Amino acid sequence: MNSVLRAQIMKLKFFTLFFILLTVTNVAYSISSFNLELGTAQNSYNQVKIDGENGTLFNLRPALNPSDYYRVSFIHKFKSPNGIRFLYAPLKFSGEKKFNKDINFNGELFPANQKTEAQFQFNSYRATYFREIISQKNLLLRVGGTIKVRDAFIELKQSDRTKARKSVGIVPLVYAYSKYKFENNFTMTLDFDGLVAPQGRAFDVGLMFGYYFNPALQIDLGYRMLEGGADNEKVYNFSQINYLFTAIQLNF
Repeated sequence: MNSVLRAQIMKLKFFTLFFILLTVTNVAYSISSFNLELGTAQNSYNQVKIDGENGTLFNLRPALNPSDYYRVSFIHKFKSPNGIRFLYAPLKFSGEKKFNKDINFNGELFPANQKTEAQFQFNSYRATYFREIISQKNLLLRVGGTIKVRDAFIELKQSDRTKARKSVGIVPLVYAYSKYKFENNFTMTLDFDGLVAPQGRAFDVGLMFGYYFNPALQIDLGYRMLEGGADNEKVYNFSQINYLFTAIQLNF
């Protein structure tokens, strides 16, 4: 187990323990929630050209195996209709492939028909400020704005050469969240972050169906789609990722 994975697992254990303790001690009077999402992610397409001017355009997806993933979020609603959300969503794919053409990747030439190891990382850190437009017994609607920190990394490796490209940037997004609770305590939830700009686009859409066991616990099954990318002189990369997951929400 590498050091990066160990660090991520330690972070997950810490935050899980911390928020479970909060749930146990504060369920009577708090207005917050903690959400843990666990599942499998698969890359549908991943078009890469680095650099954006002179690199070779190629499809990275066939080199990437499906990956297990998790994401955690914390939401706190103030006594007013406003609230905040913090989200941590690490994601990493790896695998290998023999590409059928030479690839100029970030100034390094990778010859065709040689085993090429690949890594694709797309970690996301988000902070959201929202307002509840509708807050009724069976319907909840929130809208707001998100600041996303994108931590992306692509690496190609052959036996005698390795080249990587790391990209960290800040992206503003529009946030929307809607939940409908049926009379039998089943729920349907739509979760959205997204925006289109001249430099690229980003969409993160989740659809969940769950059961509201009691005021402190809800469990969902869902599908999520993450799509988008950037097109500029330094990098061209557009990708779509599909997720199937189980989510546990603790309210306190």
